[in-house]
Amino acid sequence: MSAEHDYPVWGTQGGGLVRQSGAHYIFVEKPDCPGLDVGDRMPDEWGLAPANNAARDEMSYEDENL
Repeated sequence: MSAEHDYPVWGTQGGGLVRQSGAHYIFVEKPDCPGLDVGDRMPDEWGLAPANNAARDEMSYEDENL
Protein backbone atom coordinates (compact mmCIF):
# COMPACT_ATOMS: atom_id res chain seq x y z
CA MET A 1 0.00 0.00 0.00
CA SER A 2 1.56 3.28 -1.08
CA ALA A 3 -0.50 5.58 1.13
CA GLU A 4 -2.34 5.42 4.43
CA HIS A 5 -6.10 5.46 4.18
CA ASP A 6 -8.35 6.50 7.08
CA TYR A 7 -11.23 4.42 5.69
CA PRO A 8 -11.50 0.66 5.01
CA VAL A 9 -9.53 -0.45 1.95
CA TRP A 10 -9.38 -3.93 0.48
CA GLY A 11 -6.71 -5.63 -1.60
CA THR A 12 -8.06 -7.34 -4.70
CA GLN A 13 -7.25 -10.54 -6.51
CA GLY A 14 -6.05 -8.41 -9.46
CA GLY A 15 -3.89 -6.05 -7.39
CA GLY A 16 -4.60 -2.50 -6.35
CA LEU A 17 -6.82 -1.31 -3.52
CA VAL A 18 -10.54 -0.63 -3.46
CA ARG A 19 -13.03 1.02 -1.14
CA GLN A 20 -16.73 0.33 -0.96
CA SER A 21 -19.04 2.80 -2.66
CA GLY A 22 -22.66 1.75 -2.28
CA ALA A 23 -22.99 -1.80 -3.58
CA HIS A 24 -19.71 -1.64 -5.54
CA TYR A 25 -15.99 -1.45 -4.90
CA ILE A 26 -14.03 1.38 -6.55
CA PHE A 27 -10.25 1.41 -7.09
CA VAL A 28 -8.31 3.91 -4.98
CA GLU A 29 -4.97 2.47 -6.14
CA LYS A 30 -4.40 1.13 -9.66
CA PRO A 31 -4.63 -2.66 -10.07
CA ASP A 32 -2.11 -4.80 -12.02
CA CYS A 33 -4.66 -5.32 -14.77
CA PRO A 34 -4.59 -3.53 -18.13
CA GLY A 35 -7.68 -1.48 -18.79
CA LEU A 36 -8.50 -0.69 -15.14
CA ASP A 37 -7.46 2.42 -13.24
CA VAL A 38 -8.23 4.48 -10.13
CA GLY A 39 -11.96 5.32 -10.03
CA ASP A 40 -13.03 2.22 -11.98
CA ARG A 41 -15.30 -0.46 -10.51
CA MET A 42 -13.70 -3.70 -9.43
CA PRO A 43 -14.96 -6.70 -11.44
CA ASP A 44 -17.65 -8.50 -9.40
CA GLU A 45 -15.92 -11.87 -9.68
CA TRP A 46 -12.67 -10.69 -8.02
CA GLY A 47 -11.97 -11.63 -4.42
CA LEU A 48 -11.10 -9.22 -1.60
CA ALA A 49 -8.86 -9.23 1.45
CA PRO A 50 -8.68 -6.50 4.13
CA ALA A 51 -5.68 -4.22 3.53
CA ASN A 52 -5.80 -2.03 6.65
CA ASN A 53 -7.07 -2.11 10.23
CA ALA A 54 -10.29 -0.27 9.33
CA ALA A 55 -11.18 -3.02 6.83
CA ARG A 56 -10.27 -5.76 9.32
CA ASP A 57 -12.44 -4.07 11.97
CA GLU A 58 -15.33 -3.77 9.51
CA MET A 59 -14.98 -7.44 8.58
CA SER A 60 -14.98 -8.48 12.26
CA TYR A 61 -18.05 -6.33 12.98
CA GLU A 62 -19.95 -7.89 10.07
CA ASP A 63 -18.95 -11.42 11.16
CA GLU A 64 -20.15 -10.76 14.71
CA ASN A 65 -23.51 -9.39 13.52
CA LEU A 66 -24.56 -12.08 11.05
